[in-house]
This record gives sequence, structure tokens and C-alpha cells, in this order.
Amino acid sequence: MRNNRFISKLTLSFFVILSYVSVLAQQPDMVFVKGGQFMMGRNSSVDKVSGVEFKNELPRHKVVVNSFYIGKYEVTVKEYKEFVKATGGKMPAAPDSAWFAEHPDTKIFYPLSKTQWWGWKDNYPMHNINWFDAVKYCNWKSKQEGLQEVYTFVTNSEVKWNLKANGYRLPTEAEWEYAARGGEKSKGYIYAGSNNAAEVAWYDVTSNLKGPAVVGTKKPNELGIYDMSGNVWEWCNDYYSASYYSRSPENNPQGPEINIYRVLRSGSWHYRENLARIADRDGPEAGLTNFNYGFRLAKNQ
Repeated sequence: MRNNRFISKLTLSFFVILSYVSVLAQQPDMVFVKGGQFMMGRNSSVDKVSGVEFKNELPRHKVVVNSFYIGKYEVTVKEYKEFVKATGGKMPAAPDSAWFAEHPDTKIFYPLSKTQWWGWKDNYPMHNINWFDAVKYCNWKSKQEGLQEVYTFVTNSEVKWNLKANGYRLPTEAEWEYAARGGEKSKGYIYAGSNNAAEVAWYDVTSNLKGPAVVGTKKPNELGIYDMSGNVWEWCNDYYSASYYSRSPENNPQGPEINIYRVLRSGSWHYRENLARIADRDGPEAGLTNFNYGFRLAKNQ
């Protein structure tokens, strides 16, 4: 009788350990970013781009961020497939003939009969998702690990968030830029890890406009984070405003007032080199997506 009890306890312990190991195996690879102070925005003395589209990178201003974790890689297709399977969702649809008609430059490189770039390859960055898709994934990942969900959906298009929760979330724009610049180890590069875009970024020239690349195949930045310049655009948590830098608070800024736009950073395989600079920023509507919109995770310390 005692032996049976011992065996039962041993079996239970084995399954508990196995479950724990399984959870650990599914945890994303996160990099610790020690908090600190940095100058956010374009350093015009070094980063000499010009044009109206880049005015939203100014003025350069001092920002302080707390310590946090950020994904070493962009969320991959394999990781997103697990979310879709677990929640009964669907992968985004591939472009149809109407989409290609609206993107004639893309059609040159990707005839409908050979859309290999759109194949859902496991180690490629997830793409063609909107901001809402990204935060749903964050909540699911938090739940999988027994963490607090950051996001609450009031309606399908209205979301509230609690950035004090311990679950997964999108990085704030300030966190994203601080991490991309290398945090306390920053060497002041224009791109994330180099002043030579080709070393660290998949953009139109290095990708040959053939689509995104396997994550982590370019040189990492000072913190060991990959693809923060190029490959796919990355959603941030913040609402977007082109003039936000002129009124951003110094400590842990979390974006402007409520609006329909969200921040995108990083540039992508389909865009030119200038848009892969760390300072570059964009802000489409949260519900929109494109063939190169992806994301990476963040988490409080």
C-alpha cells in the first residue's frame, strides 16, 4: 500500500515537472534591458536624412525608461501558428488579385503563381497582422504562463491596457527605441547594431524584394537583439502622433492621447534603407495590416 502511494506521488511529481519543462520550452526568448536615460529621436548631426516624412523624428529629447524585457527575435510564424491552433483562429489570408492590383510594384516580384514569400515558413517573422491581432497574441501568451493579461477588450476595436501587469505586451515606443539603440551599451549607431544597414537589416536592397527572411540571420545590436532594423515593421503599444515628441514626458512616456493610430517601428524588407533607421517612425490605423507588419514581445521586469 505504501509502495503504491509512493509510486502515485512519484508519477504526479513526474507530470508536474514535465508540465513545467513544457511551459519553459514554450517561453519566448527575452532579453533583459536595464533601464536608463537616453536621447530619443533623430540625432541630426549624424543621421542626415531630409524630407517632410522624417519631421516626426524630432525634436530629439531626453527620456528615462525603467528596466524591462524585450523579445530577442520578432514573433515567428511558428509561434503565431500555435496561438491560432490553440484559439481556433485563422492565419491571415494571402494576397488576392485585387491586392496585387493595388500594389503593382509588388506584383512584378511576386506573380500569383509563385507567392513563395507568402508561405507560412516557421522561422520567418509573422506578418500581415494588425495591432489587435498582436495584443490578442500577447494576452494568450500571458495566459499560457499563468501571468496577468495586460489587455482588456471593451469592444472589438476598443482596448484598455494595464502596463503594470506582469504579462506579455507590446513595447512602448520609448522602450522599443531604447532597446534598438542598445540601451546602456549603445554606441550611437544609426541602425540597430551598425552604421552599415546591410550588416543588420533586411530592406529592399538586401532582401532583393523577395520577402522577409529567417529571424536572427543578420548581426544583432549591442544588446544581442535581432532585426530591430528591417525584416518586418513592428507594432508598439502607443497611440501615434507625428508631433508627440514636442510634448512627450521625460519619464516612461506611454504615447499621446487616444486616437485610431498606433506606432510602427523598424522598417521592413520591402522598404528603403532610410526607413530601417532606428529613429524612423510610422503610425497607421490599428486595424490595418500589410504584408510586412509584425511585432515582438515585451514584459515588465
